[in-house]
Amino acid sequence: MDTLFFIGQIIGVGSVFVLLFFVLAQLVSHVGRGLDGRGRAVLVTGCDSGFGHQLARALDQKGFVVFAGCLSPEGPGAQSLARQSSRNLRVLQLDVTREEEVLQAKKVVHDNLPDKGLWAVVNNAGISDWAEIEWSSIADFQNMVDINLFGAIRTTLAFLPLIREAKGRMVYMSSIFAFFNCLNMAAYSVSKRGLEAFADCLRVEMDSFGVKVWERCVS
Repeated sequence: MDTLFFIGQIIGVGSVFVLLFFVLAQLVSHVGRGLDGRGRAVLVTGCDSGFGHQLARALDQKGFVVFAGCLSPEGPGAQSLARQSSRNLRVLQLDVTREEEVLQAKKVVHDNLPDKGLWAVVNNAGISDWAEIEWSSIADFQNMVDINLFGAIRTTLAFLPLIREAKGRMVYMSSIFAFFNCLNMAAYSVSKRGLEAFADCLRVEMDSFGVKVWERCVS
């Protein structure tokens, strides 16, 4: 019975991922439809690969000034992004777990903002892992939360003044696993549920400033 339950969980999660990747592809292909990005800047974290990489390219094609935060600016993903994009896209060294790199990225963004300022920050950097709670260590949970939750909080605290000045938006890439309990996903779920709570609180605080706060469940 336990084996059948486990298989059912795997099939269910697999189906969800297939659906979400389809939706994600549609979001990327339609990003900014009808929106003129000229004069507006966007910071996207986690652009080495995956959704962040594709989103940065799509925003660049819409005319935005794009600051693409990458863990490894000299790596193949970041280099590919730089080669395939216009001069409006700039690759930044950005490990969201390192305060000094977040602050350095803020300085670069601040010094190179276009006329209409920082239109959006997309908190996309994150990791996932599979492990039963009993087999996990405190370090496993700390690493997951430091990247997925505190990484977004560090980035928010640094860039929020620029977003508020431009009446822009903070975007958080969350997950259905913030709400859906699944085998072996405890650390990931904890980090994403915390991210949802943080974004909800920020939305209330920023409403009077005209700043939008969005969460998007993409995994």
